[in-house]
Amino acid sequence: MSSTPAAKSDDDLYREGSQYRIWSFSQSELEEVRRSVNRIASEHLAHEHQMARSAERGGEEEGVKIEYLTEGEEYEMLLHYCVKVQDAAAVYKLPSHIKATAIQYLKRFYLKYSLMEFHPRNIMYTCLFLATKSENHFISIDNFVQPLQRVSKQSIIDLEFIVAQTLSFTLLVHHAFNPIHGYFLDLQSVFADRMDEIRSAHDRARRYANDSLFSDAAFLFTPPQIALAALMMANEGLMDAYMDVKFGQNAVLLRQLKTTTERIKSYIVEGGKPKIGSERALALERKLYVCRNPEKARKRFGNGSSSESLNDSAEPAAKRVKIEQEDTVMT
Repeated sequence: MSSTPAAKSDDDLYREGSQYRIWSFSQSELEEVRRSVNRIASEHLAHEHQMARSAERGGEEEGVKIEYLTEGEEYEMLLHYCVKVQDAAAVYKLPSHIKATAIQYLKRFYLKYSLMEFHPRNIMYTCLFLATKSENHFISIDNFVQPLQRVSKQSIIDLEFIVAQTLSFTLLVHHAFNPIHGYFLDLQSVFADRMDEIRSAHDRARRYANDSLFSDAAFLFTPPQIALAALMMANEGLMDAYMDVKFGQNAVLLRQLKTTTERIKSYIVEGGKPKIGSERALALERKLYVCRNPEKARKRFGNGSSSESLNDSAEPAAKRVKIEQEDTVMT
């Protein structure tokens, strides 16, 4: 007599999907992906700049020293623009899951391309607009660009297919918000006399899940695991009791879950502080402009041959901000 197959957990189902197959990594794999993307883009830009300089000088191959963004600087800027996605989502009063989808689109895009190839300002609005479509929250392109300055609807339309293709058309994104709600319902069935505590933990856990968006947690762990860690941070005593009820008969599994949630908690804490200061953001914008447009920068900031002379010239702050406004997308 055949036994009934065990029911699959949410984790099991998630691991069968395209999000896990394409967008899940170990920490070392993720670091190598970013390192490779940064290296390839830097080498490609250096070659293009060398060729352009050589042609300008009639074949003379004089090198132009330009400092390209490092892997760490690219990640800093990426998180800066993830915060900008969150701010833009608030302008449109979009639900949390749409904001989360747009942020994940942006982070996935820059696992395939460098910020030095596509400026994140243009990509972030395309990701947000695409997220409203994939999450069935219709906003017309005209209404979408209406509150935006220096962003045309054509610039979004032109990039939409490139972004979707770069994402391997995996537009459905699973987040921790749904598993948090699932745990919320199950907690009520286990601890019916602790409703106020459960509701409070649910609301706080959603805020921790939001913080996780600004970390690498989604690339390293499953949404149910992130949800469990967020609830543990919200009310550790409640969740310890819950896990003892649910998994207490399997000491090995319980220990593994607690180890995993502890790891995730460190990522959530890190993600809760994603902002960089305005001066740092301006410095990185300036460096990005220089490495994408070395000749324009040279004419604007002087004739020094090194990126140091370009990056350190004493420009008024208002004029430096104009750099970002005038930058264009490289394709």
